[in-house]
This record gives sequence, C-alpha cells and structure tokens, in this order.
Amino acid sequence: MPIGKEQFLKQFTQQALDERISLFMGAGGSCDAGYPNWANLFLPVAKDLGTTIDESTDYYRLAQYYSNNFGAAELRKRINERINKNKYKSPLLEELTKIGFSNVWTTNFDNAIETNYQQQDILINKVFRDSDFSNIDFNKRINVFKMNGDVTNLEGIVATQSDYERYPDSHRIMLMFFKRELISSTFLFIGYSFTDHLVLDCMSEITRYLGESSNYHYAIMKNDPNNPNFRYFIEDLEKRYHIRVLLVNKYEEIPCVLAELNSRIRNKRIFISGSFSSFDTGIEEFSHALSKSLASALINSDYRIVNGIGRRFGTHLIGYANECIAKQGIKDVGKYLIIKPFVGMDKSAAKEKRRTREKVIGQCGAALFVFGETDGNAVRAASGVFEEFEIAKKQHKTIIPIAFPGMVSEVIWNEVKSNITKYPYLERYIDLLTSEQSPDAIASYIVQILDSVQEVT
Repeated sequence: MPIGKEQFLKQFTQQALDERISLFMGAGGSCDAGYPNWANLFLPVAKDLGTTIDESTDYYRLAQYYSNNFGAAELRKRINERINKNKYKSPLLEELTKIGFSNVWTTNFDNAIETNYQQQDILINKVFRDSDFSNIDFNKRINVFKMNGDVTNLEGIVATQSDYERYPDSHRIMLMFFKRELISSTFLFIGYSFTDHLVLDCMSEITRYLGESSNYHYAIMKNDPNNPNFRYFIEDLEKRYHIRVLLVNKYEEIPCVLAELNSRIRNKRIFISGSFSSFDTGIEEFSHALSKSLASALINSDYRIVNGIGRRFGTHLIGYANECIAKQGIKDVGKYLIIKPFVGMDKSAAKEKRRTREKVIGQCGAALFVFGETDGNAVRAASGVFEEFEIAKKQHKTIIPIAFPGMVSEVIWNEVKSNITKYPYLERYIDLLTSEQSPDAIASYIVQILDSVQEVT
C-alpha cells in the first residue's frame, strides 16, 4: 500500500536527522528544469527510424537500433542536441538541494542537479567513470554519481542496449558503491519510474541476502489511476524492493511536499548564538549552568544544536552537549551537535563570515540568543550576536532571546518584547526568558516554545 503524506514526512524527517540519506534522481527530476524526459529525448531518434514512442518503448533498444543504422557518433550527436542547453533552476531542484543528502545518484546525462548545487555554493564531486572514484570526498563534498554518464563525455554515456549489457563489466566500481550505499543509506527516489532493471536488480540482490533487515527506501511518484496494474506495481516495490511510495495526483505537488519536508528538518535544528569575554564570576556561573541545562533539554527532546563556537559560551555549550551525548551512548556526535565556526577577525573576513552565518542560520528553524558583549552605544556594529539576530529576523526564524543585563541579548529581548505581536509563540514566555530564572526552567521553556512551533507547522 502507498504511504500517506504525513507518515512519509514523519519517517523521512527522522531519517534525515538520524541517518545518512541519499537522493536518486531520474529524468523526471530534470524535467522540472526544462530538460526532456526519455520519451522527448529520443523523439528525434524514433522519427528517423520511422517508428513511434509509447509506454512500452525500450529506450536502450531504440538507441541501439539507431546506432546500428546511423552510427554511434550520430546517436550521441542527437542526444547532445536535446540536453546541451542553458541550465536553470526549478522549484523541485531548489528544494532537493536544501534537504541535506550525503550523495546523489542519477541516470541523467544532464547537469541540472550539479548546477543547482553550485549556484548555492555547495561543493560537489562529479563521478561518472570508475576512475573518478579516486577523487571521492565523503566529508567535504556532495558526490553526484552519474550512473549513465555525463553530457561532457558523450563517448562514455550508457545509451544503447550494448552499453547496458556491458555495464556490469564497464562500471564495476560504480555498481559496487551503489550497492554499498543502498545498504548504508536511506534513499529518496524522485522522478524515477523504476523501469530501469539495473537499479531494481541491485535492490533485489540486497533484499535477497539481507531479507527483512535490509533498508527501507522512499519514492514520490505520480499516481496512475487509469493503469489497472499500477497499484500492483506499487505493492511490488514495497514488498520485494523495500521502497515505500508516496503518491501525488500532480507533479506540481512534489516541490510542495519537499518544501514541507525541508521545513520539518529545519525546525528540529536550533542555532544558539552567544559569546562573552568577561571574567565576571556571575556571568561565568550562569553560562555553565545554562549551557548544561540547554544541552540536556534539547538533546533529550530530540533537537539538534547548531553553534558557531562563540567566545567562552560556545565552548561551554559544546562541552556539555558532548557530555550529554556520551551519556546516552550515541557514537555519532554530529547527529545532535553541528559545529560551524565563524573564523576571521579582520575586516576582509566580515563579508565571508556574514555569508557563512546566513547559510548556517538558514539551515535551522529557530535561533536562540544569549549574552553578547556591547561596545558602548555601538551594540549593533560590535556584536556578532546582534548580526546573527538580524539575519534570523530577516529569514523569519523562530527567535528566542534570553535577557542578560547589560548584554546584547537584553537589547534583543527588549526589541522582541516591544514587538511581541510579531512573535506570538513568545507571548506566554517572554517575561520568563531572563537570567533571573533558573537555567533548568529557562531550558524547559525553550523546549516548550519549540514544541509549540512544531505543532503549528
């Protein structure tokens, strides 16, 4: 049976937060950016052969017939004419590139997904030959695996039946890595019809060996109520290949589903901004106590902490977060604690620091502010905490200030309180979010605020 939308959002959000997730994008994903699907891609090929394209068309065989009659070079020329064009964004690709996939796999020749990552300043490795695997960097870049090759190297694309039959030998390492990823990661299939037996054969092999212990994956597909076999096909995907399918009535619904998915993932991440250099005993003690309470409350409530290592407070927070994570026996600290330091002290680094701040805060649903040193009347210019507040406000994040006397967070708290109608989720709590309250109580209020926002969303 197809999976419901709410069930899909809940399950895949948790997978995105807890596990490695990967994207598999078929031709339908590029169509949203104006590229042809396989039917349109091979339309000129079919016309030259004097045949037509329908639902039963085997595109590898069609390409083979064309190659037999007109030559492989002419076939690749035809393909190039259809896909070598200016790339542009699409709502679908915009949402996909925000989700946080570890790796991307695709059977497409075009560069639509890579272009969209690059336009967001996200580093990628493009892998379309077995020899490219020596350049893989799993830690710093997103790897885009082009299973059928790339438009920049048309001689090496997989287009004909002969290419397909030689695939296990010509792409041995590609297949090995793909199978490994199917075991270790949770996939989301977008724009893919599952008519390519290569992918299903890999999944079938894994389920045969691992049985019920093999991963479940997810797909979003357009419903086909006029096809009497379609529901059996969906059932087969789940039972034999462990693929849970969310059906939509129109392709235009998919970007909306992905936007909601992104929102839910972001809302589980809270950016915590705070710093101080004073050696005042009161500030120091409150920082330690608040850091410990915040780390425990947020992690125990399944929230992810994002921090830029603000002076003193940042090290306190990270230390207690690590301690809490260790007590729970969690080996992968990065699941709950995401550290994004904002480095650079000179003026030349200011623009880059702001860009980094905008990017990091943009990946979170909420931003919490505490401490932050003032510089006389030049609070706004002197404090990174205030700059982070301005960014969060501009990005319409859930903003939670903890007032501390004489510091930037008090300035932020006063601004928020004087405009409380813009922050309805704080109306019950704003007077409680001060250093006069106990750190445990403040941490509890913050979790309540975040939970209330989750419910509304």
